[in-house]
Amino acid sequence: MAAAGTGSNPDMEIENDNKPINHPKKNEFDLGADFIAFEDSDDEDEPSKTGGPPQKCATNSYFDRPTTEFHGGKRRRPVDEDEDPDEGPITGPPPRCPWMGHRNYSKMASAPMMLTQELWDFVDYISPTKEEHQIREYVVRLVRKTVRDLWPNADVVVFGSFDTMLYLPTSDLDLVLLRDGGFHKLDLNRLASHLRRSGIANAVTVISKAKVPLVKFKESITLIPVDISFNLTNGIDSGQVISTYIKEIPALRPLTMLVKYFLMIKNHNEVYKGGIGSYTTVIMILSFLQMHPQIQVGNIDPMDNLGVLLIEFFELYGLCFNYTRVGLTVRDNGSYFEKKDMPTNHQSGRSGQAQKLLLSCIDPNDPTNDTAKGSYSLQKIREVFAGAYGALTQAVQNRHRELFMDDKRVSSSHVQFDDRNRVAADSKQKSSGLHRSTQVSLIKEVYQVPMHIIQHRQKIAKVFLDGTYQVMFGDPFVTHPIY
Repeated sequence: MAAAGTGSNPDMEIENDNKPINHPKKNEFDLGADFIAFEDSDDEDEPSKTGGPPQKCATNSYFDRPTTEFHGGKRRRPVDEDEDPDEGPITGPPPRCPWMGHRNYSKMASAPMMLTQELWDFVDYISPTKEEHQIREYVVRLVRKTVRDLWPNADVVVFGSFDTMLYLPTSDLDLVLLRDGGFHKLDLNRLASHLRRSGIANAVTVISKAKVPLVKFKESITLIPVDISFNLTNGIDSGQVISTYIKEIPALRPLTMLVKYFLMIKNHNEVYKGGIGSYTTVIMILSFLQMHPQIQVGNIDPMDNLGVLLIEFFELYGLCFNYTRVGLTVRDNGSYFEKKDMPTNHQSGRSGQAQKLLLSCIDPNDPTNDTAKGSYSLQKIREVFAGAYGALTQAVQNRHRELFMDDKRVSSSHVQFDDRNRVAADSKQKSSGLHRSTQVSLIKEVYQVPMHIIQHRQKIAKVFLDGTYQVMFGDPFVTHPIY
């Protein structure tokens, strides 16, 4: 199994900690096995089926995506123009799968392409609407006004996923307070008390002992969670770097949305609880894309292979990556390095077994900063990544057997696939494909939308349409969704 890349020395093999390198056969991976495999199957190719590449929304600018209907916080994409309504009725989506119901996935060319299309629809569903983004802008204005009532010379700057459009429906809104002369630790409690008295904040919490002290609360009208830090500008710089990478590598955005949502529903997205933060998540995905051998040589278009790439991401970081010996960086087009060569300041507080269970992830803005050093729950995160890899792989295999191994079905070959069912970069023809009326989700064992998220989005939509903030700030009143 060939390594995808190992930094300055491409021939360096990164071994498992406790045993010699044993290259596993297809689908035979042990936890802690050697990095890195994107190895092609030795099995003979399945006959290619008909169907076109998945449809996706624009990712460089999220709001350039196709207009959607707005229904109480939900968005419903219009039916495809090429779709024949006489091909058979499509039943409703399975429970907790509101992104489904508008598309006949089973008429596509292969189960991996069905997976990719469903993931694109899921990303479209969980991405912010224009109304949700506008409401968050109002929350920023409200917090800024409230803070200046306490400190007139302070400024409140938004950063993180708000600027990069990588936030989820219930993501925190990251704000930083900037003031000449700085802040003191007592100012955390002063701000918390002021927010309570002002009436704009619920559930106010001061986290003073974290590496980055925070005031956390929920804005009282929308219940959007807000994190406020003090005089730290590295988050602003990080957002600018991420925006640049998203423009260069469009597939970074949908994969980031998928992995962030997965970590959120598994409760592994808070760094102060040992999880993986948004910035580290982006770096892990970017490194994965930079070092992927098929992408490096231009054999596949990542935008047409979102499903397979997500499975391989979970495989890499859940089963194959050698966390004990290997770290990663995305600087200079990406590379891996051996942790023994890390500067000692990266290893502060790490020793023994704890060192082995941590990812080393170099900040592209600051080579002295390891963004993952606080993610101490890595062992649990690896386990859920491995579980997601198994669940998605099994779902695709089962669907393939159901749809494409029936002798009564007839297909023609219009789309070329490689040995792992990736769509070749130069193969984008459309064809009629096969279909069924039954809706089957390939991702529901890994991705679901709980009712509380749906209700939160409905609440945000109602606040927007009620004009609560428009009245508060004297803005024009809008009685309809923004299109």
